[in-house]
Amino acid sequence: MFGLARQKGVGLHCMNTPIIEVKSLSFAYEQTLPILKAISFTAQKGESIGLVGANGAGKSTLLKLLVGLEFPTQGTISMINLSLNKKNLPLIRQKTGYVFQDSNSQLFMSNIYEDVSFAPRNYLLSQEEVDVRVKAALTQVQLWELKDKQIYKLSGGEKKLASIATILSMNPDIILMDEPSAALDPKNRRNLIHILNELPQTKLIASHDLDFILDTCSRVILLSHGSLVADGAACEILVNRALLEENSLELPLSFTRTYQPPL
Repeated sequence: MFGLARQKGVGLHCMNTPIIEVKSLSFAYEQTLPILKAISFTAQKGESIGLVGANGAGKSTLLKLLVGLEFPTQGTISMINLSLNKKNLPLIRQKTGYVFQDSNSQLFMSNIYEDVSFAPRNYLLSQEEVDVRVKAALTQVQLWELKDKQIYKLSGGEKKLASIATILSMNPDIILMDEPSAALDPKNRRNLIHILNELPQTKLIASHDLDFILDTCSRVILLSHGSLVADGAACEILVNRALLEENSLELPLSFTRTYQPPL
């Protein structure tokens, strides 16, 4: 359990070397229209962190910066003890999995096996190692029996799980997810929650679904208009009606239940 949520400050963290370290991060496509403003936080190995905020708060942009799809206007990012720059980007991306909001942006091969094996093959691993990794990844997301199913025949939930498997096949240390529960029916949503809670990697999950965040994350970072306004325990921030409403969010539907954060 984290301590009391801090507003307008750096994230709560242990004394260990963080696996993600963001310092004074700012980003803008145009100087007069900043998207992120002086954001600083750290994440430790194995943490599950929810990234929440209203539309336009900067959640998706922050994820793109962490995986090098964009580069900071100011400030620094360190991932797996490497400064995020063009030189280190290949190794950082090898150890950082990014799951897009739209699974169709991630799946482009003919069937599940081909999609999940694409990255290991691209890194010139042996066919034997590729097979081992693909089976392990698909087993983790409960899709091994569907490995030969064509992508266009998958349901929305199956596509989401297949997208997650594509990054698990690279044995990442960090998983970044953009709106993972979007468009999922209740059964697939529950299944995804269970799978995420079983994954040992450091996870940063951006979502408008605050109940989903409550079920998968022990810590929350709240963004508003590009600034970090709160960082602390999910069970404290997500039941703080005043804080959420000040930042154009509403309480989770399940906020009144007895809550036990994930380990």
